[in-house]
Amino acid sequence: MDKWLNHPTAMKIISLALGIILWAVVHFDDSQPSTTVPSSSYEYKTVNSVKIQVTGLNSQNYVLQSMDADSVKLYVRGSKTDLLRANSDDYQVSIDLSTVTEGQHTLRLQTDLPRGVELVSITPSTVTVALEELQTKEFEVEIATKGTPAKGYKAGIPVLSPTNRVHVTLPSSGLAKVQKVGGTVSVEGESKTIKNKSVKLAAYDSEGNVIEGAVLDPAVLEVEVPITNPYKSVPLQFKLIGQLPSGLSIASFKPETEQVTIYGPQDVLDGIEFVEADVSLSELTKSGKVAVPLKGVTGITEFSPAEVNVNVEIVLSQIRSLQGLPVTIEGVGDGLAAKIVEPATEVVDITVRGAPAILDKLQPGDVDVVADLSGRGLGSYTVPLVVNSPRFVDQAGGNLTITVEITQDGAETPAEETTATEGTDAGSSSGGTAGAGAGASGSGGGTGSGTTGSGGTAGGTSGGSGSSGSSAGSGNGSGSGTAGGSGNASGEGSASSGTASGAGEGSSDTTTTNP
Repeated sequence: MDKWLNHPTAMKIISLALGIILWAVVHFDDSQPSTTVPSSSYEYKTVNSVKIQVTGLNSQNYVLQSMDADSVKLYVRGSKTDLLRANSDDYQVSIDLSTVTEGQHTLRLQTDLPRGVELVSITPSTVTVALEELQTKEFEVEIATKGTPAKGYKAGIPVLSPTNRVHVTLPSSGLAKVQKVGGTVSVEGESKTIKNKSVKLAAYDSEGNVIEGAVLDPAVLEVEVPITNPYKSVPLQFKLIGQLPSGLSIASFKPETEQVTIYGPQDVLDGIEFVEADVSLSELTKSGKVAVPLKGVTGITEFSPAEVNVNVEIVLSQIRSLQGLPVTIEGVGDGLAAKIVEPATEVVDITVRGAPAILDKLQPGDVDVVADLSGRGLGSYTVPLVVNSPRFVDQAGGNLTITVEITQDGAETPAEETTATEGTDAGSSSGGTAGAGAGASGSGGGTGSGTTGSGGTAGGTSGGSGSSGSSAGSGNGSGSGTAGGSGNASGEGSASSGTASGAGEGSSDTTTTNP
């Protein structure tokens, strides 16, 4: 074998064979373009509905609003083998928008055909496109809740994180239609706060329709929805209980909050207008911060805060006198009138106690003095006074009562009795008593008359006693009166203490008018 290979003729034969093989490989390689097919051997084919591919669009700045055709029809030719070997995806048609800006443009289509296939025609050969520039605007996100929480619970305002604002990118014409950006969270049957709920956002037009194609950044937010009992905020009212230690007064009383939030059934909340907090004055011995608990209310499950801090300033008390304060009368019954008879001036003096700074600013008009006559009828009454003074000012003394007369409305007040007295010589008479005196044989006579409010009783005193005469003298008198009835009386009296020869007579009339 080695001898044969070393023979020169054998080597030549081998070299020739290798050369023939290499030539055949080079000339019969399928990767080489096929030889030109004579026109008589071409076959033709129509390829329908070839999609137009858009390339080169700057999607950061522009959006393709319209293109008047989205597919084309190709008419091609090639050998039967090439046409059969090509599938529909091998026929590609595209449009290049890399150099196109906003507006309307007509562009020529580009083709990429299978190997061995030639384009005869393309319909259409151009397309018209419209590009619109993109714009971005910031919107506040609105999250809506849907459904009903568990009975007795209420959904609060959704809280968004990490932000409540998003950027919306759209063509200018589309951006003008955006009315809100938001999403929805279901609270159906929930009794606990919903936390870390991912909500996909969307842009909406004025009719609540989603605007397609809007780019939102961020497109998803985390949402928390508080689920609580119904609640409302109400003002605080502080009620002062008891008395401060002797000699002390409140100069200032400043709560850290004026309102509290209460939780409970809605029907209970609807009936509550305020919440009370009781302040025990006996425990206030020095200035400082005091924690005051809130007074419980039936049906309320929670207070926020449960107690209120109050900054209190305690100082030594001072006294101040307020003089000539008018008294307001309240509670007078229908058809009745009241008049203050004591004090006659109808004003009172009041002494008040408080912090110096408060008393310095106190005016007489800041204090009301009231007498309550509720339930009282005709007659005269001693009535206690109620002094209404500013906060932290107390009555320390002064008038504590007044005397009031209650009469029929429109009736006159009783007039005082008036007595008229007249006489001659030694005679005198008064109050319905008549008398006259004379000497040893003198005589006296007198008359008296009156009107009283009780019938059948003679007015005045009739039948007075004669006076100023000797032991033998005599006196007589007479009187009459009417009071829805009438009465007459007469009498005789003994004469005494007269002068020896004197004579005299006297008379008097007294009229007393009662209501």
